[in-house]
Amino acid sequence: MSIESTKSTHDMEKIREMLLSGDTKQKNKAYRMLCMEKFENNKELFTERVEPAIEKYRKGDCTMKLTDQNGTPLSGKRIRIQQKTHDFKYGANIFLLDEFKTEEENKIFRDTFHQYFNLATVPFYWAELEPEQGKLRFAADSPKIYRRPAPDLCVDYCNEYGVLPKLHCLFYDKFIPSWLPKRDEKAMKELYEKRFSQIAERYSGKMYEFEVTNELLDEGNWGDACSVLCEKRDTPLWAYQLARKYFPGDTLVINESNRVPEIAEQDYRSPYFMFIEGLLLKGAFIDKIGIQNHIFCGARGPQETEIFKVLQYFNPVKVLDGLGYLAEFGKPLEITEVTIPTFGEDEEAEELQADILRHLYRLWFSIPGMESVVYWNTVDGMAYVEPNGISSENRVRGGLFHRELTPKKAALALKELFEKEWHTDLELVTDENGKVDFRGFYGDYILQAEGVNYSFGIHKDGAIENIIELER
Repeated sequence: MSIESTKSTHDMEKIREMLLSGDTKQKNKAYRMLCMEKFENNKELFTERVEPAIEKYRKGDCTMKLTDQNGTPLSGKRIRIQQKTHDFKYGANIFLLDEFKTEEENKIFRDTFHQYFNLATVPFYWAELEPEQGKLRFAADSPKIYRRPAPDLCVDYCNEYGVLPKLHCLFYDKFIPSWLPKRDEKAMKELYEKRFSQIAERYSGKMYEFEVTNELLDEGNWGDACSVLCEKRDTPLWAYQLARKYFPGDTLVINESNRVPEIAEQDYRSPYFMFIEGLLLKGAFIDKIGIQNHIFCGARGPQETEIFKVLQYFNPVKVLDGLGYLAEFGKPLEITEVTIPTFGEDEEAEELQADILRHLYRLWFSIPGMESVVYWNTVDGMAYVEPNGISSENRVRGGLFHRELTPKKAALALKELFEKEWHTDLELVTDENGKVDFRGFYGDYILQAEGVNYSFGIHKDGAIENIIELER
């Protein structure tokens, strides 16, 4: 591992002056210095560890052999190999599906989402899924609730465009209906079981994965929003046992708030590590470990002052160390919710957001057990609005698209990573044995030969050699 720089190369007092100067150019320069310092000081970490890991863990060897109908190898054939899909999942929440005021905006969002993402987080918050007892909003034509499109609407869209839907989430005791008997433990468990059962009947086997619990380490901040179950020691284990009962063949995910820097500092004694370990030792059915990466700089105060509280998120050593501890459980990993702020509204601020995204996604993509990364709010100005009418998340300007739905530099950077940098497109010629050998990113492919397309895949633990028979 690269040695982390422990001494700042910048004068912090000078940087504070630049941030508070009111001069946009000075502020942009200061933000870049702060956010990129650890990345720049650990360049060898990327060249010596990250890039080799991507090559090793995200690509596979493949041999294509072309023969005629009699099995005779066809040598000297010019072919093209084109990757069409990625096995790695890069997504976002789809909370804005058909949520805009105009049909034109809704069409743009529909046309855009599947071009940038292959995974979509679908909202199953109980408060909006069943605002009135017994009146579930599963159907696509259900009454509208802002940022809570009906699950069927989302799943139908995903199926139409080849995007995988994931459920968020089964047990999130914070956003629950007002009609629930919150202080009656027995009744609450019965109603939760009914909820799990109803969701399973309609969606089991139709989702990429199911988040079972969300942000349980934050329960202490929920106050009156949650039920009596949050006070009970056995509730997390009960939730996973209940989930396996109703979703026996589905992937069950644990999701938690931002904890990576904390885990890097506290290692095996960090709350999330011990929480997962305790659940697994008790027999909880957890198939995948999720963790959020919201950098909500500017949500509660000026970005100029809050930036110093979030610098740990721009430290590549801590990112890899923290996730390395979670990887020791031997479970697949997922970055479930990503927010990267924009420190301003000009092009230079957007470029910094894009640069941060590139570095973080490269780190995450290099981790062998990482299976998916999900961005959160896609459009600036349309994030979650709190009950008091304030949307602190909007202050962060963490979207990938402007409010008018044009892509920011970060969106273009994400697209470039998966469609250019981590994308295989080759022109090859078969050898005397009718073969071509190459190494490509895991995913589905098309081979073009003599005007005909042949489908094949390169997948982890999949077949290395594929034989294609051409008509002569």
